Amino acid sequence: MGIQDRDYMRRDGSGQGPLRFPNLTPRSWWQRIKWQHWLGIATLVVTLASGAIWLARDAVGLFKSVGPSEGSLIVNVNTASARELESLPGIGPAFAQLIIQGRPYQSVDDLARVRGIGPDLVASLRPFLTTERATVPKP
Repeated sequence: MGIQDRDYMRRDGSGQGPLRFPNLTPRSWWQRIKWQHWLGIATLVVTLASGAIWLARDAVGLFKSVGPSEGSLIVNVNTASARELESLPGIGPAFAQLIIQGRPYQSVDDLARVRGIGPDLVASLRPFLTTERATVPKP
């Protein structure tokens, strides 16, 4: 008995006749997939996407800097480092450098003379700023 006579090689189940393959064209292969298969594929896609989003959301904390958290310090604008200034809400690296270049400040209101920092931003930063004492953690 040759390999061509094996029953498991027959597609028609009778054990007789040549090996049969369905006529599959590029347009008809997907039409033969049952709705249960589509449901399984959709479930798999949704599961993988939600898992990726969950992992990305939790991994954000791993890539943040280890500096002070935003709004956790009362910062002296005359002596603070760039990292301490960046802990202020709305202040990034560019504003921190502009604040450092504009030193010394007589009062917190003098920050309004820094290009890009207006009175509204100074008002929102006022609880986090000082010019009299050293930078300290906010109580």
